[in-house]
Order: sequence, then structure tokens, then C-alpha cells
Amino acid sequence: MTDQAPPPASLMKRFLSLFGRTTSSGRYVPEIDGLRCLAIVLVVLFHCHYFFLDGSEKMNAADALDNRGLHLINFIIAKGWFGVQIFFVISGMVLALPYASHYLTGSRKPQLKRYFRRRLIRIEAPYLLTLTLFFLYYTLMNGGDYFINNLPHYGAGLIYAHTLFYDGALNPVLTVSWTLEIEVQFYLLAPLLCSLFAIKPAIIRRLCFMALALVSSYFSGWCNALYSSGFWGHSLIGQFSYFIIGLLLADLYISYWQDTTSAYAKIWDAVGLLVWPLAFILIEYSPWIEWKPFALLVGFTAVLRGHYLRKLFSIPWITAIGAMCYTIYLFHSFLFYQLVRPHIIDRLIPITPGEWPFNYLTMFILGGITIAFCSIIFLVIEKPFAQGRLFKKNRNNS
Repeated sequence: MTDQAPPPASLMKRFLSLFGRTTSSGRYVPEIDGLRCLAIVLVVLFHCHYFFLDGSEKMNAADALDNRGLHLINFIIAKGWFGVQIFFVISGMVLALPYASHYLTGSRKPQLKRYFRRRLIRIEAPYLLTLTLFFLYYTLMNGGDYFINNLPHYGAGLIYAHTLFYDGALNPVLTVSWTLEIEVQFYLLAPLLCSLFAIKPAIIRRLCFMALALVSSYFSGWCNALYSSGFWGHSLIGQFSYFIIGLLLADLYISYWQDTTSAYAKIWDAVGLLVWPLAFILIEYSPWIEWKPFALLVGFTAVLRGHYLRKLFSIPWITAIGAMCYTIYLFHSFLFYQLVRPHIIDRLIPITPGEWPFNYLTMFILGGITIAFCSIIFLVIEKPFAQGRLFKKNRNNS
């Protein structure tokens, strides 16, 4: 008998496996990559949204809900910057899981040397390579003046300190790098913060996490009142509460969720379907309490404990996009402006600002093509460093 080609489902499975994630602990939670997909899609749509606006769009919640909610999609996309905060919660949870497991179940304590080496290779190597490629590209395109004027910005980016040196301003070489600077600040503090998992009883520990999230939000506002600056919002001080919510989620996951299904799974589905849209509709509402980190606490819980939401966020192609989120985040703006829009979209489907709902279709095509290009870049630039080591060890020699 001759060999037969594998069925299409198998081919698709093999293709998606190229973008699979390997974790250092061996604990893979597919819903987390699903949440990464949600976050990066929000950010991508938010950044390409500006191409399609003519100034007449409804950009506040009351107007967006008028006319039977026809403006709601536009409104939510315009708030896609909130995807960054979703990333911060994910980082807090993922980095805390091994420490929570150690303190709460007695598993082996993570080694600091391995922890920092993995962060250095997994995160810094693709970032430094991307920052340098962009700096060289823009210098080649714009000449020596660009090199001279932006060399200090490039240097500040190399040490993750651009927002510190430039009062919170974005780095013109890589505008999205401000969030990566915050991530690195948290990476340095995470092992110390995770010692809070040693607090007993559990209710006291979790109240400490919630209090930290609440107090840190007020502290950021107090700092900004004392010295008004864009630095606070673009630093760990301004985003700390989201990382702490991630630690609280890690506590709950290790303590109750990892090996169990919820008896109230479908109720959590309903809660999630309510909370996620409301988080964006009410995003500009500012009562006495900073509620957005706690809204994400509920939203994440709904995904991790729901039935249908859990299945939705575990769909393989969704988790594959989530696994590529770092590459997509680094490259999407560059691809928008330098390749996809000028050389593909403008030639095939010229953009007319304000032409809704047709622009939704063009916007999703623009985002989809950009993510497709990023998948190739992921395989070339990010995946070689994805396991946090430069070279695979030869088992025969180990």
C-alpha cells in the first residue's frame, strides 16, 4: 500500500504546532494564550483604527449606545489600548504560578538564576534585535540626521529606561517599548513580591493582594497630583495594580482551579459575557475606586472557570495567535506603516476615512494580513529564543 497524505485536520494541527508554546514548568494553560490573543487583537485594531477615522465617530459610551448600538464596535476598538492592561495581568499570573505552586503545594522553588536567564533570553533577545533592526532601517531610510537625533532614544531603549529619561514619552524608534520597560521592572520585583504567597491564612493573603492593588492605584494618582507627568502612567507605578491582580489569580488557580471544573461554569459564562463588554463601555467611568483591575479579575475568572468561554479561549488557532503575541506586538505598527497599508491595502482596497461599516472589513483585513506576516517573523526571530535558552543540550552529553 502506498502512503496516503495526512487528512486536512492533521495538516492543520501540524501547522498550528509550529506556533505552540513550551513552558518552563510544563504547566500549560491554553486559556491564557486565548486571553493573549484577545489582548493583541485589541491592540492591533486600536493602532490601525486611526487610518479609518474622519472625526465624526462616536467616541463616548452614551453616543456609542445610541442608534441601537451600531457605533459600539467602533467605540470598543477605540478603547483597545486596554489590551495592554490585559497583558499585565497575564504576566503577573504566569510569573507567579511557579512561586504560588511552591508556597501553596510544596513543589520545588524556582531557581533565581534560571528565572532571570529565561527572562533574559526569552524576552530581551528578540526585543534588542527588533529595536536594532528598526533603528538601522529608519537610519537607512532617513539618513544621518535620524541617526544623530535618535541615537539617545535607541540607547535608552537598550536599557529599558526611555520613559524614565524622557518623562514618560514614547520611544520614536519603537513606540510600543514603554510596556516592555514596565514588564522588565516587574520581572525584577516578581520573586520578592511572590514571597507574599507564604502568608497564612489564605484569606489574609488574598486580602493583602487586593489591598495592594487598590492602594497602588491611589498611590499612582497621588504621585501624578504631586508632579504631573506622563511617566507615572508609563511606569510600573501606574500599572502595578494589574500585575498584583495576576498574583491573586495565580493564588486562586493553584489553590482551587487547576485540577477542577466549576459547578457554576455556565454561570461564569454569563458573568463573562456581561463583564467583558461592560469593562470597555464603562472604561472612562471613574468613581472613588479604581475598578478596572478588579473587572479584569472577574473577567479572567470567567474565562478560567466558565464552560463555553474556556472552550472558546482554548481553540487552537486562537491560542496560536496568543502564542505569537510578543512578535505581533513588536512588529505590528512597523508593518502597518511600512508594508501592509502602503503596498497592499492602498492598492487593493483604498481607505476612505469615515466609511462605516465598510471600513470594519478593511480594518480586519489589514489586521489579518499584518498578523500573517508576524507569524513568519515569529518563526525566524522569536521562536529560537522561546524556551529561554540559546542552545538545546545534547542529552547524551548531559
